[in-house]
Amino acid sequence: MRLDGQTAIVTGGGRGLGRAIAETLASLGAHVVIASRNAPELDEVVLRIKRARGRALAYAADVSDERQVQDLVINTERWVGPATILVNNAGIIEPITPLARSDATTWLRHIAINLGGVYLTTRAVLPGMLERGYGRIVNISSHAAERPSAGWTAYTAGKAAVEQLTRSLGVELERTGVTVCALRPGKVETALQERVRRSSAEDFPRVEEYREAKRAGQVADPKDRARIVAYLVSDGAQRNGQIVEPDEVLERVVAEALDASP
Repeated sequence: MRLDGQTAIVTGGGRGLGRAIAETLASLGAHVVIASRNAPELDEVVLRIKRARGRALAYAADVSDERQVQDLVINTERWVGPATILVNNAGIIEPITPLARSDATTWLRHIAINLGGVYLTTRAVLPGMLERGYGRIVNISSHAAERPSAGWTAYTAGKAAVEQLTRSLGVELERTGVTVCALRPGKVETALQERVRRSSAEDFPRVEEYREAKRAGQVADPKDRARIVAYLVSDGAQRNGQIVEPDEVLERVVAEALDASP
């Protein structure tokens, strides 16, 4: 499986899962545009990719800002080529607190990034993908989309909305050559996971579950989940409107596809 000739935009690509996704796609031949609000982190990822003989470009952008997102897509096409792959990974975890004690500005900012960012970036790339008759969009979701969690109203609401957006958009994209799916990566070793583990039980009653998963070695390596994303954006994957969860069958399919790479 190769991604030669593909142009991929990865949001939230400066650290954690986003970084692993960007590096994996680049290793398979894609030209990756890595978007994030943190420019120094982006530069570091681009340097790592180029040292590995991959192709990457850093682009500082806030996915909740419509103009910045439009410029990201326009400049990607101008400098690299039209986006054929979009990975909506950008997201925040805060606020982690009961709704009654939450700050409205922080809560709504969360939704603007975790849901609004997915909408804005997807809307920006879709016209070109539809015109060309090809595109792959992967939205990073979470099991929180279907599991109620005290202290996590913004996160659970945002991820549930992303999954419904994915399902409904999948219907719109039938027989267009463009696909969209969402991946629930599970517990992955990232800075976001660390912030969850540092939460108080008063703010987030499930915090001990996350701490125990870390102690038990049940937190996934970002690289393993990045491999799944690479498969989902490949020609061979036709996951449209689906919510994807890692399991032994999927991991075997991914391994076989990647092992078949020249």
